[in-house]
Amino acid sequence: MKNSRLIFLAFLSLSLVFLSGCDDDPEEEVSPYIGDYVITKATLSVTLVLQTNEIGPMEVPAGTDITTMIQTALLGAIQCEPANSLIELREDFSLYLSCSSSGEELDAGTWEEQSETVIVLSMNSTAIPSSPTGIVLTITDVSLVSNVLTGTTTVPISEEMLAGVVAALSGGQLTLDMEATPPAVPITFTIELAKQ
Repeated sequence: MKNSRLIFLAFLSLSLVFLSGCDDDPEEEVSPYIGDYVITKATLSVTLVLQTNEIGPMEVPAGTDITTMIQTALLGAIQCEPANSLIELREDFSLYLSCSSSGEELDAGTWEEQSETVIVLSMNSTAIPSSPTGIVLTITDVSLVSNVLTGTTTVPISEEMLAGVVAALSGGQLTLDMEATPPAVPITFTIELAKQ
């Protein structure tokens, strides 16, 4: 009788070990990119040539800081200081813009992690009112080190915004040739975002 109890307990223990080792629902890996981000820096990656009324072509060299322009282009739909404007990449792959100081938030579209080095932000027309269909930003060469996400992307910038760039870079001496400039000009830049 004692032996049969020991055999039963040994069998029960082995069964529990094998059953606990079987997991029909393996946990999905959570993306390291989920979180709230602030745009801290944007730098032109490729030289941009803009037509001016006064001197013709004007080069904006690669390496030019365009942080303010990118913050305005991507975060302009939410009324908030850039330092408090967040891009939220949520676990359900929704994308929100929010303001940490006011609590305001805006459903801005969706996002996906295509690979360890490619993230796609599909921003809707609510987030980008200047585009009736929104824009899709494919960020490549993505790296997340010490809560700083960096990558390279291309975004269409409106001619109105480019007119401001020309005026700012020339100290107000030059104006953009609106007839020679398309309604939106794609620019390629490196972006840096700090994870909050």
